[in-house]
Amino acid sequence: MSERVIAAWAEKCSGPGWANEIVWVLRREDGGRLYLNAIQPQDHSATMRALLAVSATVAEDMRTAVVEADDDALRAALAEKS
Repeated sequence: MSERVIAAWAEKCSGPGWANEIVWVLRREDGGRLYLNAIQPQDHSATMRALLAVSATVAEDMRTAVVEADDDALRAALAEKS
């Protein structure tokens, strides 16, 4: 079976008494199935560590932009029905 990396991004997450810096990897198998892998900090390469802060910031900014766009689209759809 062959697979291909589609995307990868970092996420900084934390809670009371813990913190983690994950690199998420989205992969596609030959059959088309998508799945996620999480690479833990102890397994990060030097390049992953160097890019982690930038990737986490950009990923969060993109997530926020998508949420806002979804909210705007929902408001527009509801306004059309009124």
